[in-house]
Amino acid sequence: MDGPPQPGRIRAARDLRAMTQAEVVEAMVPRLSPAALSQIEAGKVRPSPTTLSELARVLQVPVGFFSAPWPGAVRPGATPPATYFRDLRATKVRQRRQATALALLLHDLLTAIEQYAQLPELDVPVRTVEGDPQPQDIEAAAFAVRRHWGLGLDPIPNVIRELERHGVPVARLTMGSRDVDAFTIRFARRPLVLLTDDKSNYVRSRFDAAHELGHLILHRGVPPGPKAVEDQAHYFAGAFLLPRAVAEDVLPRRLDTRGWSKLLQLKLEWGMSIGALLYRSRRLELLTDDAYRSAMRMMSTRGWRTSEPGDRELGRPEAAAMIERALRVAAIEAGRTTEDLICDAQLPLDDTLSLVQAASDRRPQVDF
Repeated sequence: MDGPPQPGRIRAARDLRAMTQAEVVEAMVPRLSPAALSQIEAGKVRPSPTTLSELARVLQVPVGFFSAPWPGAVRPGATPPATYFRDLRATKVRQRRQATALALLLHDLLTAIEQYAQLPELDVPVRTVEGDPQPQDIEAAAFAVRRHWGLGLDPIPNVIRELERHGVPVARLTMGSRDVDAFTIRFARRPLVLLTDDKSNYVRSRFDAAHELGHLILHRGVPPGPKAVEDQAHYFAGAFLLPRAVAEDVLPRRLDTRGWSKLLQLKLEWGMSIGALLYRSRRLELLTDDAYRSAMRMMSTRGWRTSEPGDRELGRPEAAAMIERALRVAAIEAGRTTEDLICDAQLPLDDTLSLVQAASDRRPQVDF
């Protein structure tokens, strides 16, 4: 792709490989100094074609990756896109930067796809909460989304499909660490929801997807980072998956043997973990704080905080489909292979294919 290199993309490629400036220049022939690379990444010095080619070799990206246009809000000098990471204290800066660089690859891929195929229109109703919202405000926002999407008060068969059907691409990242949780990045054209496959659990993945939807609904223009913002998205997820009108009728108020059996039944029916159902009960004041703490101690004693009853029956997490299917359609329309389309977009082939494949259920489908 013609055009001058974009300094931010050089930094993004380095973030993709989780390399320091010193590690990059050490691998270059001829070498730069770390100070020279810093000047290039800051946009103060334009790299020579030789330097650019060497950076591409070391960082394993096409040279054209550096010259691709920046996606709207993340062009140099503009306000970066809002990225909602779950717990900033639990994730290292390098991990967050690498995850954001992977999201940039997906954004570029979607931009290439949309030259040949039309993705679902973005249809996410915004109910931005101001200041210190009350629980009823978030309950109302969650119910408004259900009503807008025609979900009624029934269990949601597939949360990821609902996001994709309404124009929100979903993908999974393999980060090799449990520290990086699901996150949302709000690019200018359309947001992306990134889940991780390091916690391969059906109910937790559904809750993660609903949590990230909460950011899209509640937090347009709200800076990410504060714990209160994450707490609001967490509350939204429970209210979206199990509406209050139903929850108050079905959640047990006593945690005797029958109450625990009821929680397992609800888990299988509504696709929520027992822990999430208990949290929902406490927030709706169906359980006292003491009863909730006692229940969580019991969960810990039985090892249910990591693996609950019913996990095996529910099976694998929901799989995304939009990106892979759209890529296939776009390739056919363009008269190219999917690999050709990725290379035409000046994206690193192996990384991009891994992202697409991780987002999809690779098991063969049995028709009957």
